[in-house]
Parts: sequence; structure tokens; C-alpha cells
Amino acid sequence: MEVFLREVRNAQLTPAGRLLLPFAEQLMSLEQGVLDAFTDTTRIEQNIRLGSSETIVSTWLPDFLNQLRTSQQRLSFDLRVDSTDNLRNSLIAREIDIAFLMGPIAEVSVTNREVCEFDMVFAASPDISTLHTVWDIKQIASQKVLTFAQNTRPSRHLRELLTPHVQGTLDLTTSSSLGALVRLAKSGFGICAVPKAVIAAELATGELMVLSTTFQLPSISFTASYISSSPISNLMSDIADKVAAFLAPNLTDRVYTRE
Repeated sequence: MEVFLREVRNAQLTPAGRLLLPFAEQLMSLEQGVLDAFTDTTRIEQNIRLGSSETIVSTWLPDFLNQLRTSQQRLSFDLRVDSTDNLRNSLIAREIDIAFLMGPIAEVSVTNREVCEFDMVFAASPDISTLHTVWDIKQIASQKVLTFAQNTRPSRHLRELLTPHVQGTLDLTTSSSLGALVRLAKSGFGICAVPKAVIAAELATGELMVLSTTFQLPSISFTASYISSSPISNLMSDIADKVAAFLAPNLTDRVYTRE
């Protein structure tokens, strides 16, 4: 069956060719649809079970998800906010797909991508912070100290650091809710040991002040962690790449600046 007239300078469709044209266009459209769906896996309709520590939720995660939503229209997220230990267990159990937590996770089945690092500081209300110009470790240890839940890395380090310098029992209040710790500190209940990035708004308004100390707390690092052999591991890797690209211009000297 001839579909083109080849005798003329410019090829023309034969009557049979004109009948075939709509079907050819449909086939080409179908082929392009298949290519669009599978050559870029991030465009596939996909619900991502995302676990995150509260530190990340309190800083850059809302802005990142908003940006991702505008560029990746066919991704949705089921967000779970929890402690690092619980998120780790959920990831290993395949209950979540990716976690932003205090990593890395020491499991051969897990890929860890470092995404950010935050400085830890002591901060308190103006009434408490002005008690000393420069605080030494004994002066900190004599106060009520508020920090992460007791099974976390920062909490364990803080207890080990302060306990030798206090008479009696260390007055350490722990919570899995950073928001609760910040509110307690603002009320004058005690000194909070938290990531500086989390209290940026309170520092700007003067509700909290960073204590000048003779020693420093170690910074805390966060990773994007996911199961390496997961059927959607390529998509998780792509999300980790996008996190890195998003934070690059917005994270300076371990401080996140909202757009």
C-alpha cells in the first residue's frame, strides 16, 4: 500500500496515506506518553512515605516540599515526624521510604546522603542569659537544662558532659518536642540546648539569647537515608539530590535562610 506520491518534488499523501495519518498520529502520541512516563521516573504518580526529625521540619523541610510540589506535580508525601531512633527502626522495617534524621544509619542495606549540619547552642530567656557574661561548664550544669529526648545522641553527650560538673543530680529535662523545649525556655524555665537554626525567630525577637560559653557543643549532622535495594531507590536518590541542590544556596555557615 502506497502512502506517499514519490513522483513529485514534495512528497504528498496518497488517499490511503490520508486514511492512515490519524492512526499514525495516535501511535506516535502513545509512544511519547510511554517515554514520558518511564524515562523520568520522578514523574510517575507516587506516594512517598517520608520520615523526618522535628529539627528538619522546623527549618527547611516545608520550603523544600513546596518547591518540589511545583516542579514534581505527581509526587505526594505521607509525612511522619519522629525521633531518629524511631525513624531508623521504621526505615529498616520498610515502613517509610526515606528519612531525614541524625545519621548516618550503620546498616549495609541503607544508603546515607549527608544533607546538612547544624550548630548546637545554649540559649535562654534574657533574665537567665544575663546572669553571667560568659558561662562556664559548672554554671551551665547548675541550671535546669532542656534538650532532646534522652535516647538521642545530643542528649547522651550533654549528660556525659555536664554530670561531672554538678553537685548531686543533673537537672536535665528532655523532650521529643523541640517546640515544647523552646516554649519552656522562653518562659524562663531553664536553658535549652538546641540547634541554633531552630530558634532563629526567637533570637531575632530577643525572646531567647545565645549564651556565650567557655566551651562548645558538637554540631549535629543530618542525612537523607533510604533502603538501597528498594524498588524506588532511584527516586529516593533523586530526592536526596534535589535536597542538596535546594540547600546549597540557602544554607550558609550552618544557618538556613528561608527564601
